[in-house]
Amino acid sequence: MFRKILLASFTLLSVTFVSGAPAPQTDANSAAAARRGGRGISLSGGLGFAAISPLIPFINCPLTDATLSQLPPDQTTLAVPPGTQPVAIALGVGTQNYTCSAAGTYASAGAVATLFDLSCLVNDPLKRFATIQDDLFKLPTPARNALVSLLARTPLNIGAHYFIKNPLPNGTGNNPKFAQQANGGAVSTVLAKKAGIPAPNGGGANVDWLQLSALEGFGQWATTVFRVDTKAGQPPASCSQVNSTITVPYAAKYYFYK
Repeated sequence: MFRKILLASFTLLSVTFVSGAPAPQTDANSAAAARRGGRGISLSGGLGFAAISPLIPFINCPLTDATLSQLPPDQTTLAVPPGTQPVAIALGVGTQNYTCSAAGTYASAGAVATLFDLSCLVNDPLKRFATIQDDLFKLPTPARNALVSLLARTPLNIGAHYFIKNPLPNGTGNNPKFAQQANGGAVSTVLAKKAGIPAPNGGGANVDWLQLSALEGFGQWATTVFRVDTKAGQPPASCSQVNSTITVPYAAKYYFYK
């Protein structure tokens, strides 16, 4: 199982293989990151993960060339607002949460996810960016959970996604929030759903693709967030115990625009 976790780490972190082993993290790696506009990072400074310190080559790469090219060409429901640019791209890994309704079906009760920086995988020559959410779910659940827990303690963890009560004076219901990790959540955005389409693949097993718009005064991190490339997260078709709750694992890419 540990071998599978390490292999997934290599995939997730865009590591170069040399004779089946990771290249060591050196000052040259950091210099290369700086030339690319990203930041090389090392885990040797007190995190206790010396064994995986070579696995984190870059974070915070520029997103100048990033686009939502995976949007289906035959749809117009999801669209990037004119004049906005991507400010972050993250892999969200967590759970979609549901409550059993009196109608015998599950109703959404929000979601919880950890956000991992994908900026340096956008232009990955090995094309791992496109399938990273699918690759993660190829792992057995215990291995996947162990990997996510491990990565959450690295600088790749750029934030958290969860739901809060609508913060507007006359707001009702719960709204999705995204909060940055680096500043303890001081920079965040709270949004409402603007539009959505069924996931183009997955045969109904993957949660919808969404476009979220920031509430007035709550768009510090981003004014628009897209959820795309979803993997899993859908509940069973029916339920019998009213008010019972379930959590369904999922992953998705989140594009932050401002």
